[in-house]
Amino acid sequence: MAFTQFSPITERVFPALETLWAGRGYTRYRVSRFEEYDLYASNRTFITGSSILTFTDTDGRLMALKPDVTLSVIRNTAPGGALRKVYYCESVYRAPDPGSGFSEIPQAGLECLGPLTLFDVCEVITLAARSLAALSDKYILDVSHLGLLSGFLEDAGVDGALRPELLRLAGDKNSHEAASILRKAGASLPVMDTFDAMIHLRAPLEEAVGKLSALPLGEHAASALSQLARAARVLRGEDGLYLDLSLRSDERYYQGLVMRGYIPGVPTAVLSGGRYDGLMRRLHREGGAMGFAIYLNLLERLAPQPEDLDADVLVLHDGTDPEGLTRAVAALERGGLRVRVDRARPEGFRYGKLMHYAGGELK
Repeated sequence: MAFTQFSPITERVFPALETLWAGRGYTRYRVSRFEEYDLYASNRTFITGSSILTFTDTDGRLMALKPDVTLSVIRNTAPGGALRKVYYCESVYRAPDPGSGFSEIPQAGLECLGPLTLFDVCEVITLAARSLAALSDKYILDVSHLGLLSGFLEDAGVDGALRPELLRLAGDKNSHEAASILRKAGASLPVMDTFDAMIHLRAPLEEAVGKLSALPLGEHAASALSQLARAARVLRGEDGLYLDLSLRSDERYYQGLVMRGYIPGVPTAVLSGGRYDGLMRRLHREGGAMGFAIYLNLLERLAPQPEDLDADVLVLHDGTDPEGLTRAVAALERGGLRVRVDRARPEGFRYGKLMHYAGGELK
């Protein structure tokens, strides 16, 4: 695995994100590539993927290439302190799947930790939406609350052992199998119908909250909905926010509000985040925490922008007419284009347009 510099796309988009986040009083957080392995070993269930790349330092300590930024931020936050707001642009190192190699994954994101208020929670959601807007003028930020579906199943008396599978099926919007499990568990028809309506509900946030309020949810689910409704009122007028209860997140990491962000041209979520109060408690820190990360490596799938290219035009030639080639290249440059001239396509070179010079003509 080679260490890489941030890509041109990262170098292009991060300044806009940094301006946005710093404008709300978030400060830059920088962390070493290495952390003591104990931090991750004792919190392995919170790390995506099971593998951690380790080495022994010269002083004998077992160190790890950091697979996660949030753990480092919490560890370096003083217990019982005031509200802390930080942002970062760092790489993490993971082997996401068993048997896969390690990857260096650039991320940018922010974390808000401490005595959170409703304003702080909604500010994080707002900044997530506006961060997506900085990447694309067409974006969607899906928001959910993990307590809605799980609370509904608890209120309906569904066996706790069945709930993880039902939540997985909800994430797939698999009505048929979910109904089969609920039927075998003795759930009533109204419970089955309500569960089906919930997992297929996807609408602008405030509209969706209104539709959920009309459903017979039960005490625990209603409590989660109340939290979501309060946030929706604060976020009224913010563009691109949708409710999608099929949104799945690891409940070992997140509790309560969660979100996923999407932009055209990338088939998976480029932004992921939510509340992780449980992780704060695990590391003996008071208060709550909420944040999100943008997976900058996924932006490589987008069409390159002019500033991401090494040249606007690559001109290939056969070497037979240097005078005419010089005049042709000068004409391109007078048009404001960056030009590279070569006999063959250079490996790894990024260009916008390919042209050939032959017979006195540029085609």
